[in-house]
Amino acid sequence: MERKQRKRPAHEESEETLRTIMRVAQRLFMEYGYRAVTTRQLAEACGLTQPALYHYFADKQDLYLAMAQEEIARLRTALERIARRDEGVQERLEHVALYLLSSTRHDHGLMLHDIRYELAAEARATLNEVFQAGLIRPIASIFEDGLRQGLLRDRQHDGSDPITATYLFMSMISQFLTRSRDTLHPWPEGQQGGDAETAHLIVNTLLHGLVRPIQGQRKDGAQASGAPT
Repeated sequence: MERKQRKRPAHEESEETLRTIMRVAQRLFMEYGYRAVTTRQLAEACGLTQPALYHYFADKQDLYLAMAQEEIARLRTALERIARRDEGVQERLEHVALYLLSSTRHDHGLMLHDIRYELAAEARATLNEVFQAGLIRPIASIFEDGLRQGLLRDRQHDGSDPITATYLFMSMISQFLTRSRDTLHPWPEGQQGGDAETAHLIVNTLLHGLVRPIQGQRKDGAQASGAPT
């Protein structure tokens, strides 16, 4: 005798639908940006009607706000864990770059643009605070460690403050997330670089620049041991 499939409770179907909406919203918003995505596209991608979508979220901005908060919370957990690692500044920054390059595949610079320019004032203020706490501050704490240890130059010595350094770092990562490696040509002809090599390239360039060190001078600008003064 054929058993009838048990019908799932309404709240289970509702939770599954909500997860689907959030997953689709994350994919579309992070790939195309807030302005380019419509509620009709979102509903169709979820297999819903627009009225059904509005049953879960009041409007597109409400959905974007929920999606961005969930995405940033996920990133914050990983970034804070990396920032606390008992490793050097360069090693931790490379772990951050590798994580963002290999785990997200999204340009968070696009999210920052949407927060700044596409949302209403109240939503913009809410997400800006979440963005700062979830992405910027964990990474900035690594640069702060570098300043405290005397490894990095501050503004008074032609360096940078931790927040500015973090935005420079994120901007460099963004270039590799939005443009193909074939376009950027970061590797010698015939050599294929992976995410780990790209992470090292980004961090090494940011910290040490492209200029060859002066003979007898370390990368951090200090005089090498035994070098003439």
